[in-house]
Amino acid sequence: MTAALVAGAGLPTIATAQAESIAPKRLGSAPVVPKGAVKTAAPADSTQLDLSVTLQPKDQAALSTFVGAVSNPSSPLYKHYLNTGEFGQRFGADPATVASVRAALTAAGLHPGEVGANGLTIPVRATVAEAKKAFSTDFAGYKLADGSAAYANTQAPAVRGDLAGKIAGVVGLDTTATYKPHSVVKPKATFSAAVNGSEQARNIGASPALCSTWKNIMTGAGYTDGTDYYSSGELAKAYELNGLADGASGSTVAVLSLENYDSNAVSAYQSCNGTKASVSNIPVGSFVPGAPNVDAGEGGETALDVETIASLAPGSSILVYQGANTGQGVIDTYQKIVNDNRAKVVSISWGRCEAERDSGREATMNVILQQAAAQGQSVLAASGDAGSTDCRGSGLGNDTLLNTDSPASQPYATGVGGTSHSGLGAVSAGSISVWNNGYGFGGGGGGVDTRWALNDADFAWNKNKATEYSNLCGAVSGQTCRQVPDVSALADPDHGYLVFTDVSNGSVHGAVIGGTSGAAPLWAALIADANASTACAANGPLGYLNPALHALAGNTSVFNDVTSGTNDVASVGHYSAASGYDLASGLGSPKGKSMIAALCKALPSQPAGTFNPVSPSRVLDTRNGTGAPTGKVASRGTLPLQVTGRGGVPASNVTSVVLNVTVTGANGAGYLTAWPSGKAQPDSSNLNWTAGRDVPNLVTVPVGADGKVNLFNGSWNTSVDLVADVFGYYSADSNGSTLTPAGPTRLLDTRNGTGLPGNVAAKLGSKQTMSLAIPGSGVTAVVLNTTVTKTNDPGYLTVFPSGQAKPASSNLNWVKGQTVPNLVIVPVGADGKVSFYNNAASPIDLLADVFGYFTTDASGGKFHNAGPKRLMDTRSGLGAPAPAALGNSQIVHLSLNDGGALSGATSVVLNVTVTGTTAAGYLNAWPGYTTRPLSSNLNWDAPGQTIANLVTVPVQNGAVDLAVNTSAHVIVDLFGYYSAN
Repeated sequence: MTAALVAGAGLPTIATAQAESIAPKRLGSAPVVPKGAVKTAAPADSTQLDLSVTLQPKDQAALSTFVGAVSNPSSPLYKHYLNTGEFGQRFGADPATVASVRAALTAAGLHPGEVGANGLTIPVRATVAEAKKAFSTDFAGYKLADGSAAYANTQAPAVRGDLAGKIAGVVGLDTTATYKPHSVVKPKATFSAAVNGSEQARNIGASPALCSTWKNIMTGAGYTDGTDYYSSGELAKAYELNGLADGASGSTVAVLSLENYDSNAVSAYQSCNGTKASVSNIPVGSFVPGAPNVDAGEGGETALDVETIASLAPGSSILVYQGANTGQGVIDTYQKIVNDNRAKVVSISWGRCEAERDSGREATMNVILQQAAAQGQSVLAASGDAGSTDCRGSGLGNDTLLNTDSPASQPYATGVGGTSHSGLGAVSAGSISVWNNGYGFGGGGGGVDTRWALNDADFAWNKNKATEYSNLCGAVSGQTCRQVPDVSALADPDHGYLVFTDVSNGSVHGAVIGGTSGAAPLWAALIADANASTACAANGPLGYLNPALHALAGNTSVFNDVTSGTNDVASVGHYSAASGYDLASGLGSPKGKSMIAALCKALPSQPAGTFNPVSPSRVLDTRNGTGAPTGKVASRGTLPLQVTGRGGVPASNVTSVVLNVTVTGANGAGYLTAWPSGKAQPDSSNLNWTAGRDVPNLVTVPVGADGKVNLFNGSWNTSVDLVADVFGYYSADSNGSTLTPAGPTRLLDTRNGTGLPGNVAAKLGSKQTMSLAIPGSGVTAVVLNTTVTKTNDPGYLTVFPSGQAKPASSNLNWVKGQTVPNLVIVPVGADGKVSFYNNAASPIDLLADVFGYFTTDASGGKFHNAGPKRLMDTRSGLGAPAPAALGNSQIVHLSLNDGGALSGATSVVLNVTVTGTTAAGYLNAWPGYTTRPLSSNLNWDAPGQTIANLVTVPVQNGAVDLAVNTSAHVIVDLFGYYSAN
């Protein structure tokens, strides 16, 4: 007997179950040779192959159940996605299977590498001769229609019978299986203009708008915006995505690209349209970046994808994953996007007739997309440009074969079909039809899938059969064939997308482009906008979209129901648009803001919290082992902190906790991030520090299901000690206090006597306590921004309820000469006062500004967790007039008009950071469009400092205002808000 992967010919016959178990089995089928390919000499035996063997998950049933649970609003696991790297641990093949397959590959003369991060993919090196023997297949050479050389295996790969059920697919044996871009250029619609870099990026809250140069070019050519093409601004209006306050800030979108493109053209487009999305290229595998062959049509597809996303999600980050357009290259690119897990939205405008794809490759793709769903990644895929007969013109030789396009037909992808419409303003159902130009293009590749029979129990969203449904996949009772598309959007090139394709000889060249390649990134931008919205950001990204989208079927407040047109482009009679879901337009096209609101409302509502103050109590001190083992938190390390059941916080019914966190003993710069246990770590920070400084900050952080919060040391090379004191918590019941916004008003300033007896200036002495009367009745706690200055010695300040014993906690910590601010939420004593204790060896000056009062009045504001979500960053221009530091006394009106939750906010909880400071100074935050107060929220005492502070500021006129008294960059992250309900 042999240990080879294949049970080869000539082996002795052994009448045992073992002999039967190793009898070879072929996986899938041989690749379909593309139309127009001419057979040539077979590849040389010495030709090197880069292959991959993808294994089946160790428990497919458990994986399917998990994906269903994290996508089901009624499940306790809803939105509890896997973190990067977890998939392999949870669902990767078991080590014994990996070892047995690797051993068999090696014994068969192949050269397997180590299993990949997903725990399923084994890279394999081999020559053609080695692959022939190992997989029992010959190879043939071809000259493709474009003149390029390719090769393909002539039979499906055969593997040992006892391993066949453990292998999803073998990829890389052929190079003929290229993908096609799903874009169509409008005939005679190419334009050019001189490069003009004078256009300025606009605030994200403003809609993009085509620059005057290109407006004039298009008008001069006889093209009308909204009729002959759509500019960025008109496209945003058409889909009701204009004027979003956040513009998808914080969202990252991955674009799958199988070509080179001209990044200078994308930059010119953004300059002309006033957008400023960050665009980065990520080469995958053997892909070599270079200039696109524009004459051959290269680059236009990727430019269409990137520019559409930049238009409709201008605050997003776009990652262009560029892979080789080969069977292995495509799979490698998908796997890289999913393994990286950097982007929660994936846009795919490349595909191929599914019948041309062997089952091994499709099974491999299915596993990759299941991983994406488990990690909360939304995959939007163009469903093709050949209507119901997606294989038309393929190597199958049957132009009337009913077939769909892969990967749009994959169950864990959202297939995006094509529509046609024209006119300015929002799209309406009466003006929209299925895209079909009558000349062989259109329809969006819709229809009944022939491969995937989905279990109704696992894919309930798919079992609402379209009127023209037929059982093409051979589904049995309890199953329904996959139906495509899921949704649709503009694809008609006669009313298409204006795209800048390349820059050469000092000119920018553009074209009007259509195809479902435009519809897919349009939907990707919409989902990026949704993920960044306040309602969605509180719970995590939307993830696997199909269940949520199909749950909205027939909802005309969020969908334009397409009832006109067909996707028949080959005279076979399928399929027609109809009321509700259909196989030509899916559920319909989106009404942007309403769709975002509906998708985010599908999330479990965040209960409004009332505040419960507690006597300040220390719950963490790594210097002495309080709340955690003694010892500093290592750089890039995370400390889980139990907060419920400690320091006056109850063991249950706690939604968020208010902690004063201090970093001490830092020998280098860094930052701290606090977030709820069990959730993905956000990109935001709560504290920023430099070497030698003790830095405190108040943190309001949601509590995980296990009663813990996580504290992350973001320094790359510095371990630190952490100290945390609890000052209160929020609960979902109505027994606590609500917030009444106030001020900001200065209640205390020892420098001039404000708040002191007789208004006589007097410093707070060493080891002394000072009390401050808090105005109002029934006040249970007060929100104060407290600042210590004129410090001649290191020390700390403790703020606590008057009449109570001084707790072993601190609110502010400082070194000699330092001016330190910090927000304090402190209970008010029975006498209506709060007390301040100075631990330093010398007197200090003390300032306190009030921003709100907690009372038992039920009409006050209740707290809602939100974010963390970046609202402003002057370094990039997010939420600011332009990418530039704020100047002296320059006021920025930060709009909170998100069209949703924040529109009713009475106060917002913001973490405000200043950096790039040019001199000592301070920052104010106050209600929008009102007079700038004398209070301060952040203070810094030297140039070059980075300082952060939590701010609770009242909202007026839908905004808050910010200003500095010197020059500095300002970063604002939202952490929550108060509203009356």
